[in-house]
Amino acid sequence: MQADYRLGATCVAFDPLGRVLILRRRSPQRWELPGGLVEPGEGLHTAAERETLEETGVRARVDGLVGIYQHPSRRLLVGLFVARFISGEPQPTSEASSAVWESAQVALEKLHPLYRPRLEDVLTASHTAVLRVHEGVENLARLETRPL
Repeated sequence: MQADYRLGATCVAFDPLGRVLILRRRSPQRWELPGGLVEPGEGLHTAAERETLEETGVRARVDGLVGIYQHPSRRLLVGLFVARFISGEPQPTSEASSAVWESAQVALEKLHPLYRPRLEDVLTASHTAVLRVHEGVENLARLETRPL
């Protein structure tokens, strides 16, 4: 891995009813999971919690790492975390036109194809983290998955 990779964090947050927090981005307009780039000096799990709050108005606490996702063409590594609801109500923000709690099935139907495998990995996770290496949405059929 070259030193110029950026780090990102994505959060799959669940409420007490088992619903998943998703958001609709303002640009591009698509349903995604909360997440973004890690700020200098910030830990991956802290970035996942911060991005969830900033993008949805919901405070969540990370419970664990699910996997690492590599985007070679974008020179990006993203940590995927599972989290539980702490407080707040989903609301529009400067980055999201809406944020909602949905059942896992509805969330899977709504999510952009890039994010569906991430939610699937959370829903089917065992004690093994997942590393997915892919080149954008058009190559999703050729995803490579291997236990760490």
